Amino acid sequence: MELPYEKIAITIPILLIAIELGVRATKITDFPLYEANNEIGYIPKPSQSGSFLHSHSWEFNSLSMGSGPFKPSEDIDTLLIGDSVVLGGNPYRQEERLGPRLQAEIQNAVWPISAGSWSLRNELIYLKQHPEVVKNIDNFIFILNSEDFDQASSWRCDITHPRSSPTLATAYVFKKYIYNWNKCSEPRKELKVEPGDWKKELKNFLNDKVIEGRPVTFFLYPNKNEQAGNSPVASALEKYATDLLSSQNSSVKVYSVARDPRWSESFYRDSIHPTPEGTRILASILSTPNDVTELK
Repeated sequence: MELPYEKIAITIPILLIAIELGVRATKITDFPLYEANNEIGYIPKPSQSGSFLHSHSWEFNSLSMGSGPFKPSEDIDTLLIGDSVVLGGNPYRQEERLGPRLQAEIQNAVWPISAGSWSLRNELIYLKQHPEVVKNIDNFIFILNSEDFDQASSWRCDITHPRSSPTLATAYVFKKYIYNWNKCSEPRKELKVEPGDWKKELKNFLNDKVIEGRPVTFFLYPNKNEQAGNSPVASALEKYATDLLSSQNSSVKVYSVARDPRWSESFYRDSIHPTPEGTRILASILSTPNDVTELK
């Protein structure tokens, strides 16, 4: 006679395997992977693509851009640079992300390079590491928020920036969406980006002869609290315009998204990221900036 605990011993593993297979079948773990090092911190792994939950497609080319292969056109090529506002993340389909939206607006090639929580320093490091990209770009657009004017972000954990697909999808989903028993810690010493001066690094980029005469535009993007403020025009974010305009490059312009009448608090899906409709409006703002939003 088979004892109850023997049935349990057989049933539990079968149940766990079934749950694991079911979770994997949803493709909830089909997300972008990252490389981590002490030079740029972290960056989407090159040459990867997938479909989160079978419906939210994503792709990265050989240069970690969120697009197809980098093939500069004979027309105007735009490099769109930023953090998760540009990246979009898992909640967005590829066509809903800021790069494709902007490309549809301007009808010219847009090459997005971004990673969640990147700072301006991470972005400048990428540009320094990829001169073959910089020399082929005609127009540079940066999306910056108030958290971007600090040291470069370093890799902390696989929950936010996974470096490999999870061995157990069920455990990963539980940690990601229900309860994380192992919070992200301080960056490991061997993966921590050395401190630097973003103002100096920015001037070096803007004064580079390679980009001389090519438009470089900074859009200061407010978080939801800044946008909801009584005086968004006077927000602390706009104080950085002085530093962004301090080079000798006359092709640099700075715009404040908070000042644009097309933008509103209703376009946020959380504290900082835009909804798909907000992304569409933001792309319109980038393609045709309002003169009253320019900071001089």
